[in-house]
Amino acid sequence: GNLILPGYEIAVEHINADGGVFVKEYNTKIPLRLTYYDDESDPSKTVTRLEKLNSVDKVVAYLGEFASDMNIAGLGIAEKNKIPWVGVTISVESAFNQGFKYTFAPNMFSFMEVAAFFNALDSIPKEQRPKKIANFELQVDWGKECTKYLHQYAKERGYTIALEQKYAPDTKDFSSLILAAKSAGCDAVFSVPTPPQSMTLIKQMKELDYAPKATCFIRGPDLSNFWQVMGKDANYILTSGEWTPEMPYPGNKKLVSDYRAQYPNKLMGMPVGNGYSAFQVLADAIKRAGKLDREAIRQALTTTDVMTVKGRVTFDKRGVGNVPWVIAQWQNGKLAIVVSPDYKPTPVLVATPWSKR
Repeated sequence: GNLILPGYEIAVEHINADGGVFVKEYNTKIPLRLTYYDDESDPSKTVTRLEKLNSVDKVVAYLGEFASDMNIAGLGIAEKNKIPWVGVTISVESAFNQGFKYTFAPNMFSFMEVAAFFNALDSIPKEQRPKKIANFELQVDWGKECTKYLHQYAKERGYTIALEQKYAPDTKDFSSLILAAKSAGCDAVFSVPTPPQSMTLIKQMKELDYAPKATCFIRGPDLSNFWQVMGKDANYILTSGEWTPEMPYPGNKKLVSDYRAQYPNKLMGMPVGNGYSAFQVLADAIKRAGKLDREAIRQALTTTDVMTVKGRVTFDKRGVGNVPWVIAQWQNGKLAIVVSPDYKPTPVLVATPWSKR
């Protein structure tokens, strides 16, 4: 959340530096105002804060936050209050299958993340390509959705899910999962652990000398401090590549330079770009709505087609974002994009045994 907020704030600065958003109803540009509260990562407080934003602050739209539990709480409140909600980092597709009309998420969902993982595997030369996948399923909706798509895409593309192990959100010892994958000869691993779990998993994989050719942890390694914490042990890890400072899309260089100028001692991770791009999507909808009316803005969001700092964004009928399907990999301290539909990515590196690193 502390990385999403600067993304929002810099987007507001950039838009307001040009006078704001042109609103046809008033025939002038109107500056945007961002109002935010700390929900302390408590879904019940998310609800009360969003209710206050509605009744007291009279906002025209909601913006999402980082954690899934809080985002899911926000979806229901947005629908109840009939306020358009633009998310940032929610990957649970099932939350968007409820017929909601006011919720939009311009980010990758579970089916996109799993497909991009297989795109990364497909890009590896055939003689080096892993074929036997271990699925470590986190016992939350997102993890279960990913399992569904892992089976679907593995069958379609000629891979084998050779092992499936489940673990809880509070798991700290993964040795049984790791040893089972090693014993089964799995040369690839996929999971969506919490950020601390992703670090623990890698440390324990090293301790147990398990080095699959490809390891993909969608969540955790995508955050800015991962290399700082893990060092060279982060090498070869695949993760979400939704946004990186090096992306060549319009406006990204200015976002990066301004962020670094304002926060010279703060790391810059995926949520910064996701927050900024979500604000771009919302500002575009307000402009096309032509009025500061919640329903008009919601309707405009349904026909979104805008280029952002992380690529082009449109929405399907559910509010699920059509965005670039991207995967990144840690390569010697840099989070390199290895799967992208829009520009030539860096080749995927096949992991070497721990003893050779």
